[in-house]
Amino acid sequence: MIDILWLIFLGAIIYQVILTYSDRKKHKELLQSENVTDKIERVDKFLKEIKNAKSNYIVYTFKSNIYSKFKDTYDFFTKKPYSKIKKENIIEFKDIWENIDTYIKQWNEEYVQNELNKNSDLFDNIDGKSLDKQQRRAIVVDEMNNLILAGAGSGKTLTISGKVKYLVERKDISPQDILLISFTRKAADEMYQRISQKLNVEVDVKTFHKLGLDIITKRNKQRPDISQDMKRLIDNYFKHNIYNDKNMITKVIIFFGYYLNIPKEWEEFENLGEYHDYYRNIDFQTLRSKAQVEENIDEGINDLKINKQTLQGEAVKSLEEVIIANFLFLNGINYIYEHPYPYNSSDPYRKRYEPDFYLPDYDIYLEHFGISEDGRVPWLTKIEEEKYLEGIKWKREMHKKNETSLLETYSYYNKNGVLLKKLEKMLKKQGVKFKEVNYEEVFNRVYDQQKDRYFEEFKKLVGSFIGLFKSNGYTLEKFTQFRKEAGSISNTFLRERSKLFLEIVEPVYEHYQEFLKNNKKIDFNDMINFATEIIESNLYNVDYKYIIIDEYQDISASRYKLIKAIRDMTNAKVMCVGDDWQSIYRFAGSDIDLFTNFSKYFGYSEVLKIEKTYRNSQQLINTAGKFIMKNEKQLMKDLRSDKQHSNPIRIFGYERDIFTALKKAIDEIVHLFGNDTKILLLGRNNFDIEFIASHEDFELIKNSKGQVKVKYRQYPKLKLPFLTAHRSKGLEADNVIIINAANKLLGFPNKISDDPLLSLVLTDLDSFPFAEERRLFYVAITRTKNTTYILAPDKKPSIFVDELIKDEKVKYEFSTNENSIQENPNCPKCQKGYLILRKNTKTNRAFLGCTNYPHCDLTIKNVEILNDQIKCRSCGGYMVKRKGRYGEFYGCTNYPFCTQTVRIESKRSS
Repeated sequence: MIDILWLIFLGAIIYQVILTYSDRKKHKELLQSENVTDKIERVDKFLKEIKNAKSNYIVYTFKSNIYSKFKDTYDFFTKKPYSKIKKENIIEFKDIWENIDTYIKQWNEEYVQNELNKNSDLFDNIDGKSLDKQQRRAIVVDEMNNLILAGAGSGKTLTISGKVKYLVERKDISPQDILLISFTRKAADEMYQRISQKLNVEVDVKTFHKLGLDIITKRNKQRPDISQDMKRLIDNYFKHNIYNDKNMITKVIIFFGYYLNIPKEWEEFENLGEYHDYYRNIDFQTLRSKAQVEENIDEGINDLKINKQTLQGEAVKSLEEVIIANFLFLNGINYIYEHPYPYNSSDPYRKRYEPDFYLPDYDIYLEHFGISEDGRVPWLTKIEEEKYLEGIKWKREMHKKNETSLLETYSYYNKNGVLLKKLEKMLKKQGVKFKEVNYEEVFNRVYDQQKDRYFEEFKKLVGSFIGLFKSNGYTLEKFTQFRKEAGSISNTFLRERSKLFLEIVEPVYEHYQEFLKNNKKIDFNDMINFATEIIESNLYNVDYKYIIIDEYQDISASRYKLIKAIRDMTNAKVMCVGDDWQSIYRFAGSDIDLFTNFSKYFGYSEVLKIEKTYRNSQQLINTAGKFIMKNEKQLMKDLRSDKQHSNPIRIFGYERDIFTALKKAIDEIVHLFGNDTKILLLGRNNFDIEFIASHEDFELIKNSKGQVKVKYRQYPKLKLPFLTAHRSKGLEADNVIIINAANKLLGFPNKISDDPLLSLVLTDLDSFPFAEERRLFYVAITRTKNTTYILAPDKKPSIFVDELIKDEKVKYEFSTNENSIQENPNCPKCQKGYLILRKNTKTNRAFLGCTNYPHCDLTIKNVEILNDQIKCRSCGGYMVKRKGRYGEFYGCTNYPFCTQTVRIESKRSS
């Protein structure tokens, strides 16, 4: 038995030896075959290319290039019988091929670490400063497309300077092979001074203006004549040329009468106070009031006599009422706003009834009710909704009882885009005659005086649209496509608004283009677009290895296309440095989507961050970072600082006298930093500082260059320059005072917000409320090396100030010893306003009213609420002392709609 087993074992060994010999023979024959020999040479070539690539940073396109080049080789060695070849280099080849992403990542990291170690001496001294780890990494990472996110005060200019010096001195790149771009002449000059004089690297720094101009001039052997007349031409059109087309005047008036502001649906507000805050910027003055403010302008309008109050400025209470009033006026229908109803009510809990509109020529009343299609008022509290709906019922009963004619319109009409159609139909059914006013006379009175700030903003919108239109390289034919797109908008109001705006802006664009053509000029966008066409058509050659762009967050579509064309021609590597949190030049054509979606426009990219700030304290950047990231479209950064400051943002409230708050801030800064320190005064608008001239302690000084500074007589050595927040970008000061943090049209935020009409000419319109203004506010609060002081009116502080107080827990400090109204009880009706003491001018009796008056008309006669705030647990009103059959008790201010009562004794015991 043992002998048999031994023979079997011996036979197996002999079989294995024969089989192994056979496999080796076949393997040897495979290796010696002509096909395999050629493929092995290809494998060696592959490995050699990999070895060479590892000596530099391996870019993303390397993978696709080498895959396409050696795919046949890999396919060959993965098919039988060649897949069984066990040669070492083939095994290595297949391993790299199948795991190339992991290997490239590893090799690049090894390259980066090696470069950091090898060049530490260079990075230790860039303009006398040692770069931090993120700055160094941003320099040596060398992908084809690189986006560097640089926080405020993080030393991005130093990083760019270090990159140029590294390329020239350590990577043997000629300065002529580097295209270095900054957005302004001043920034370009400063960059040149730092790199050429301090770092001894002679590199040219261009602006986009100079880059485009150079390309056109060298190609055409002639310098183009550049026009900067667009604003003047738009003004000129609306002053003079518009009178050649009466239809255009009509369109402008209709746009202003019905479509200037976009109504936000009631359902989007959590409460009435949010509605009032949102619409605080809206011009509620009617066209009739604007037209008649000085005198009646023609016989047709002269018939529309209005009362004395209206002559001083008729302002209604909602955007929908503005639309209705303007519709009546423009169709020659006489109306009286909130005319007292001639019949008294027997209800002691009702105020005197004043219907929204009265048409005296027809004895018709018109009420506009803010209700949804299901007859609800969901944006009000339960008790306020009940009161509002009960009020509608009561009004209808009053008209029925007194046999007066009542027409009704509703908020959901406007939401559905049928408000004016419904109104016209019901008026005509009642026999109301329509007679158009003279639109030209209305235009003359309202808009040709240059007194209407909304018309000025409208012209700015037209200018922004045309600038962005041209930045995209669009021509006149594009308006046809835009009109088709507008016609497909589902919302009727927005559809008509977009179509009307395009009909207005197209002839203005033609007027501007005709001026350029007749005067043989081009504008900046034309210049950039022509330069792009020259490069794309290979009519002029440029040769760069690197393109480096500073302040890339300010990039526009036309500038991007020029850079892309140069990159495509030269295959240069691109490094763009900027901060999307500081993108604040949309009005000048910048498009933040080109930054936040960088890879979409350039292809695969490395995104690196420089997050250590050398200006602000950690506490300030924590607060500012949370504030800016409320908009989730902004790119996340985790800014860090070695500086500490327990209270870097101070909010000083004031009642009427801003000087009290200003002096308090200045005194505090002088106490800490001396009377010769620099305090940067920042405003949202150029005119924000003009109030200073009205005080004897201050002097406002303006020089011929437009620079503004303030002298404070108490501290004559104090340096007090004034800048707008836009002009402060890139600058810093020991301390900063923001002087216009008010919730008003031209406050901070400036509520002439980005219009959705711009979505036609922007890659991606940011729909987040006041997104650009939020970034601008971020810029303002981060200019300080120590503390930012924000001066805010107590009654109507900026919505940004409210956010800082409520969400970021920044302390609100009143600038006098008096109590702030923010300590007053909230209005139970709108929930956002505060109850304050007022007096009836006729009876001299005190009562409580809301700070959101006249939009919130709540009144409470029980002034003791200011000092004794007891909330009603049932409805949210206030409990006040009342007298009953059995003595005093607490009753609700919402009685009779709320019958909650509390015994005095039980309240005291609790």
